[in-house]
Amino acid sequence: MSQFDENKTPLFKRVVAIIGIVLLVGLYVNLLIQAIFGSTGIGGAFVTAAAATVAIPILIWLVLWVYTALTGKRTVASADPYGRYDATSLNKEDKDSKITTVIFDIGEVLVDFCWKDFLINKGFDEEMAERIGDASVRTSQWKEIDRGVLDTKAIIDSFVKNDPEIEEEIRRGYDDFSGLLKKRERTIPWIKALKNNGYKVLYLSNFSEQALSANPFMNEFLELTDGGILSYRDKVIKPDAAIYNLLMERNNLTPKECVFIDDTAENIEAAKALGMKGIVFKNYEQVDADLAALGVKYEIN
Repeated sequence: MSQFDENKTPLFKRVVAIIGIVLLVGLYVNLLIQAIFGSTGIGGAFVTAAAATVAIPILIWLVLWVYTALTGKRTVASADPYGRYDATSLNKEDKDSKITTVIFDIGEVLVDFCWKDFLINKGFDEEMAERIGDASVRTSQWKEIDRGVLDTKAIIDSFVKNDPEIEEEIRRGYDDFSGLLKKRERTIPWIKALKNNGYKVLYLSNFSEQALSANPFMNEFLELTDGGILSYRDKVIKPDAAIYNLLMERNNLTPKECVFIDDTAENIEAAKALGMKGIVFKNYEQVDADLAALGVKYEIN
């Protein structure tokens, strides 16, 4: 279907286009005939055909421009052929895009992901904690914990392969995941404030079963939300579009009515590509201001 018309191209435009095509075809057929029979006028015919190839589209454009000026209807010659800047359309878009749903990432947004303190609290000095981090949380394998496709032993075995010299330290570091996350005092009041003002609150996080089971305080705020997705349960992680689409399908969401808050720009860009609003979390003051700019109103007690 044409973007200029809802159903079909009007007869007037089709007639103009057909006339242009017939004229061009006629000129080139004439040129071909003269070439076959060796006519002395072939040079002039060639110049005429070449000039017409440029002139006829310009002429058609001018005719459509006049048609647009007289009727007010959009054509390819319109200044705004697709209606992208039509005031009515823009106002409707603004009205329709009122935020109804706030979606949170978890790590570094609702809780602290404090892996270094987690390792230091197990007796490692800072240098060793950094080295263990280089073999684990700073590798692509860490995502496989969040994806939920490998068990704990398989994941830790993969960390060991990254730095076999510290196998004992790696295994001791991840003998359990208690303390890997730290509660943020603002989280529960934030969720309550949004819900009290009528917003649906969801979560969308790359998150492992190990981290969830070892840090039960998580349930204190997860139970207050309207649901969401923890990646390990569905074996898909951000920024894969599949996880965003899954969230929207399960919760019957309209993308333009959602705002997603995440500390990773790549994840926000993926959400925006699907039509959501997005905020990269830096600090509470910045996020509060960005939400206010989107018309999201709440007051935390």
